Order: sequence, then structure tokens, then C-alpha cells
Amino acid sequence: MKTILKMLLYAVIGFAAGYLTLELLYGRNIGGTLDDVYFWLSIVMIIIIIGLLLYAFIRRRNLISLTKDKNRNMTDDEFDAYSYNSFNVITVMTSVSLILSFMSLAIQTMAAENPWLIVLTVILVFISLYMSIRASALINIVYPDRNLPEPGEKKYNQKLLAATDEGELFVMAKALYTSGALTSALLFFAMILMIFYSIITEESQIFSIILLGLIMIINQLKYSYEIREK
Repeated sequence: MKTILKMLLYAVIGFAAGYLTLELLYGRNIGGTLDDVYFWLSIVMIIIIIGLLLYAFIRRRNLISLTKDKNRNMTDDEFDAYSYNSFNVITVMTSVSLILSFMSLAIQTMAAENPWLIVLTVILVFISLYMSIRASALINIVYPDRNLPEPGEKKYNQKLLAATDEGELFVMAKALYTSGALTSALLFFAMILMIFYSIITEESQIFSIILLGLIMIINQLKYSYEIREK
């Protein structure tokens, strides 16, 4: 799981670095080459999306099958660990698929402009969205005895937190804190890349930079508001 995420992150960073290097060396004379790069990048994304969705579907089916199997060859503790990890993996796979499908659709509509691939990526967006919603509903299948809210309910997040025990809350809080710190660092790094991109290519990224800055400010204000002394 960690290896897959690292590979995806390194691929994105490598593409961004290569793109900026080409722009710095050759400027606007590589427009046609970049169109080809964008095209094949979208193809790679589509292949990854299909692979992730298939893996998530198989993992989900196996999890549901084991949940209903009263004679499974594992203890209750082993099944709890397996079901928790499976739910986590399925959630990540479907979420990544949804994000990549939107990225691929953006590339196809703005750069590649291949009608058939646009239709395919639109289909993948809807499939990824459906799979993501179905992944959220897995928690009620895995833990039928717990009073957990259904996805789509009003104030779902608050109800889910209310039904979570202290140990789970500690794990969630630790993970969210680490993830939040990483997100802030990556957003700041993205702003720096956009500034260099604007200077090198003379294509303004001011709107994107302002948008990222506002997201970071709102995120910090929200965090400060939630932990304030009451």
C-alpha cells in the first residue's frame, strides 16, 4: 500500500520536474511534444484507474464474502484487523481512482482532445464515484452490530465520531494530524512550483496560487477554531 502511494507521488513529482526542465531549456518550442506527453500520461492514468477499480472491486467482494462466512479460518481478532485494513485499502483505491479520473478528464478535454478517450474518462469518473460511495457503505456491512450512520445521512461525520470509541478516535486524530501537516507542506510546495512555472513559461498561474493560498488559510483557521479553548 505504501509502495503504491510512493510510486504515484514520485511519478507526479517526476513529471512536474521534467516538464519544468523542458520548458526551461526549450521554452514554447516543445508544445507538440508536450501534447504527446499529456496524451500518453492520460493513457497511463486510465490504465491505473482501471487497475485500482478492479482491485477495489475484488477486495470488496472478498471482504463481504468473509463477513458472511461463519466458518472462516481466522479468529475474531484476525478478522477485525483484516476487515479494517481492507476497508482502508478499498477507500484509498476508490478515492485515488476518482481523483485520477478527474485529472485524466481534464487532460483529455484541454490538451489531448480525443473524443473517445473523453467519453471513457467520463465513464470512469462515474464508476469511481459510485465505487467510492459503495466503499463508504462497507463500514455498516463489516460492523452490523454497531450503531453506525449510513453514508448520506445528515451530519454523517458527527454521528460517526459519536459512535467511535476512544481508541479509534486516538488513531484517527493521529492520522489526521499527520495527514494535515503533509497536506499543508505539499500545498506550499505546489505554490512555489507554480511561481517558478509562471516565471519560466510566462503563463500566469496567479489564480491557482491565490486559490491554494486561500485553501491553506481557511484550513489553518478551521483548525484553530476547532481546538480553541471553550
